[in-house]
Amino acid sequence: MDLNSNPLAHRTTLTVPHAENVFQDVRRISAQWLTKKFGSAPFTSGHHHLDEVSVLTNQAAYLADGAEHAIRLQLREDKPDATWRTAITAVAFEDDSALVSVGLEVFPNGNAPLSPGRPGLVRDMVRDLKPTDGLAPLTLDTLSVGAQGVEALVDVLCDPARRMPVIVAARPVRPDPVWSDRMRRAMPQCAGAASLYLLEDTDAVDAFRDSIGEYHRVAPGAARTFLTDVDPAWPQDGPRHRFLTMARMSDPADGAWFGLARTVQRISTEAALPEALRSLSFPDAGQHHRVERQAALAVVRHSDELETMRNDVAELKALLAQADEDLKEAGRTAELSVRTVASLEEQLHSAVERADGDMEEAVRALDDVERARAEAGVLRGRLRDAGRFEDTVVVEQPQGVPDSFEDLWERLDALDGVLVTADKSKALELDETDRARVWAAKAWNALRALDSYSQAAKEGFNGGFYQHCTSDRSGAVNWPLKQLAMTESDTTMNMWGSERIFPVPREVDSSERMEMQAHLKLDSKGSTSPRVYFMDDTKGATGQVIVGYVGPHLTNTKTN
Repeated sequence: MDLNSNPLAHRTTLTVPHAENVFQDVRRISAQWLTKKFGSAPFTSGHHHLDEVSVLTNQAAYLADGAEHAIRLQLREDKPDATWRTAITAVAFEDDSALVSVGLEVFPNGNAPLSPGRPGLVRDMVRDLKPTDGLAPLTLDTLSVGAQGVEALVDVLCDPARRMPVIVAARPVRPDPVWSDRMRRAMPQCAGAASLYLLEDTDAVDAFRDSIGEYHRVAPGAARTFLTDVDPAWPQDGPRHRFLTMARMSDPADGAWFGLARTVQRISTEAALPEALRSLSFPDAGQHHRVERQAALAVVRHSDELETMRNDVAELKALLAQADEDLKEAGRTAELSVRTVASLEEQLHSAVERADGDMEEAVRALDDVERARAEAGVLRGRLRDAGRFEDTVVVEQPQGVPDSFEDLWERLDALDGVLVTADKSKALELDETDRARVWAAKAWNALRALDSYSQAAKEGFNGGFYQHCTSDRSGAVNWPLKQLAMTESDTTMNMWGSERIFPVPREVDSSERMEMQAHLKLDSKGSTSPRVYFMDDTKGATGQVIVGYVGPHLTNTKTN
């Protein structure tokens, strides 16, 4: 996550269906966490300095009858690298249910890399509060599911009230220590952000496939992350729910299993807050202190005049000190709020631009589809006119675009004019993102455009790839020019040119490495904004276009 544009590093929101003592439980769990960090955990209202850089603020909201309605514990740590702000909020309802949120914001003080993680007390909240997500209980470890429990699991997956992912893993046919160790380490990191299930044997795997269908099944040793709104009746819904195969889960050199927790934690963080938490407000602390002062003055009103003046002065000094502290904290809060608002404005602007870009690309895709459909109609008509009726029917439907970079990599052999030397692992990192399907489809079209150019070059086309993309030759696959850059800036190459040296075959260069500047842009917004770097060797040793990189945006003047 880019903390400079979005300070929200993590957020978990838990629904607690039975919460008779939720405030007591939240304070107890928070006290254990704070005591471990600072040695103490004061819970009276107001601001408390835990050390030289850490301030704990306690707030509460009350109903008309005086009962607590909500509490918020906010820890701010003004460290040299960044300001770290952890907020624990709980709100209770009349039916004894409650919502509990744990959020972490990070406000960097410079460009030093930061790696914020989920606050440790989230696990304790999940363990002690027994939260649920619709029909699903949220637990620290996977819930074992046999064949008899499959129907209930499918009900959980299709539950319209569910708002969190569900991870369904299937035990391997034969025990595998690497697989078991990874599941044991990954699942607790998913706690609170997903419900967790383990198909315990092959009977459960078969029953699950029979119930949910082939396109949503989970094979032995695989793990699948089901998003909300599962539709087992729609085959195209299957790819939306990413899965890791047994081969990848058990390969010691493959780190994709880390993505299980990263994915569900990212979804949890990006999810909208429930209305009850979003609209929650707490009374003004300054007003509380003013009420206290008036009460104190009323107590000493009938005392000796001199003694009253002394008491007033002492009280006023204490109130002034408290007021100074309140003003200081209010100023710091206002400063961080300004940074948060600025980041939200930036995110909104980026979202609008991305939506506009997606709309333009969708219109372009529809136009391409309509042209292809019209061309197919013309060709079918010519075949019918020639009496070749059987040739107008396509018995085996061709594949659509890949739904992941893993799927894309399996199709590279179909592109005769393109040689991909890129690091597969960098491309597969993109499968963890929420735009993976969009980027994989665009990457496939990008490679098809390079392949189309390579084939054209073999047939005598004299221009380069840029000219190919401006041609209107029949059957040519083009790429939008505004998403193509044939060179990098001098500043980028002088400072980060080493990042743009990629593998090539020995017959192209004896060092098996060459600089590549030309690239295709799969996105233009966000810190990931994937790129495809290539070099034109259609007139060289390979007679192909060599793709040396597929992955996240490399460093340049805008990203540094």
